[in-house]
Amino acid sequence: MITEKDVVDYYNKIYGIKGINAMRPFGYYRNVFSYLSAESGKRLLDVGTGTGHILKAAVEKNLQSYGCDISPESVKIAGKNVPEAEITVASGENLPYQSDFFDYVVCFGSLEHFLDMDKGVSEMMRVAKPNAKFMIVVPNRNFFLWRIRGEYGTKQQDLKETLMSYGEWRDFFKKHGLEVVRAYHDPWPWQSVGIFKHKNPWRIARRAFYRFIWLFMPLRYTYQFILILK
Repeated sequence: MITEKDVVDYYNKIYGIKGINAMRPFGYYRNVFSYLSAESGKRLLDVGTGTGHILKAAVEKNLQSYGCDISPESVKIAGKNVPEAEITVASGENLPYQSDFFDYVVCFGSLEHFLDMDKGVSEMMRVAKPNAKFMIVVPNRNFFLWRIRGEYGTKQQDLKETLMSYGEWRDFFKKHGLEVVRAYHDPWPWQSVGIFKHKNPWRIARRAFYRFIWLFMPLRYTYQFILILK
């Protein structure tokens, strides 16, 4: 049985080795953060903040920014990356904040790794104001490349990873009183493909084709869902 200590040790190792490069580049998070349409001066919480890039984007928009992560190594990195934010070590299932406090709650690629996802969402709901807006990013078990390759999930499945379809995630959040008001593709898989990274014409053509089909990818086959909820 996986324990909280196992989770802490797992992510401490990742952040200890990769540091600020443990997550995608800041420019990606800045662009995705715009989907939230956050208003200046409001309070935002980033649950599972990682290297703090979402908080950095929030600070740029003049939000009062708070973050937490179960990994002390993560919090150390995020604290250096975003000194303006208030960041603490805490699990998503036990948030150290008062109820009805935040206008925005973000959880980016973390919820699926929680030991107790139901408690995690309940905690996010507790600390959020009644009219708060959420941005939660979760993986799609029907991602088309996993189907083609016969894979199921990311490397983190070795620890814990819950995968669901869009409909299943929507129903999961509905059970907790959250409604999906908008859903987006995660743009990283096609943004990260460098068409001319290789000189081999076959590789160039293959990468160009991959980026092309991604533009027309139905949401149900995307990699991750970027969900805006209320």
